Amino acid sequence: MVVIQAIVSSEMIATTNNEFCMMSGNSLHYVAPVSLITGNDDEQQMAILAQENRLLFGDDEFDRWVGVGEICQAIDNIVEIERETGFFKGKTVLEVGFTSGLPSVYAMKHGAKSVTIYNESNSLMDAYVKPTMRRNNLNENVEYLIGDFENLKTILENRKFDVIIAPEMVNTKLSYFEESHDILDQILADDGIIFFSGRTHYNNCDGNMPAMLDLIKSKNRFDVIDRSQLFTNQTVPRKIVQLSRKFI
Repeated sequence: MVVIQAIVSSEMIATTNNEFCMMSGNSLHYVAPVSLITGNDDEQQMAILAQENRLLFGDDEFDRWVGVGEICQAIDNIVEIERETGFFKGKTVLEVGFTSGLPSVYAMKHGAKSVTIYNESNSLMDAYVKPTMRRNNLNENVEYLIGDFENLKTILENRKFDVIIAPEMVNTKLSYFEESHDILDQILADDGIIFFSGRTHYNNCDGNMPAMLDLIKSKNRFDVIDRSQLFTNQTVPRKIVQLSRKFI
């Protein structure tokens, strides 16, 4: 799958220590250039609309961080609202896409056996991901993979993951979608689950969620569940999608 990254040197990266509080009361500590908005009151809804304006006028990196928060909230709903409290217990987890470390922190705090985090950028891994894991006292059973995307399929050739979390996976070129799908198909365990996210359209690329869902349907390899009902008030909707293997 295509990894979302910003080309930046480590000395250019500004970081702040933050806490992301979810609706259940669960919270995650993280290191990032922005603070993720939580809650549903009017002031916060106005802030969300302001974020979407940034998306429409070109602040795409900021919106990716917002997407990380939304996919974490969707997963927290499964664990806390649907009471799937053992969802991550003993599972192997892969975080790809726009990697921040936050989904991996959530998984480890809820019993995951191990997490693997992949990013093409060593600078971003050192600036955000590793500090986020350290802030949550997660040093064991955490693997970091860095390298060109073209080599990802080879790197993970003989590995399977129980849960794959890919924020902003569709925020890229349409021409990359089929390869992304095929890599997911290769590395997902037989009874595994994938979560990925993306908006209905972007101003910076031709990738979009409807096109990815059409491809998934045409390949007929996965069943699809929409996990994004909490975010339908957005002017440029972001979808949170769950995939599981289709057994015919």
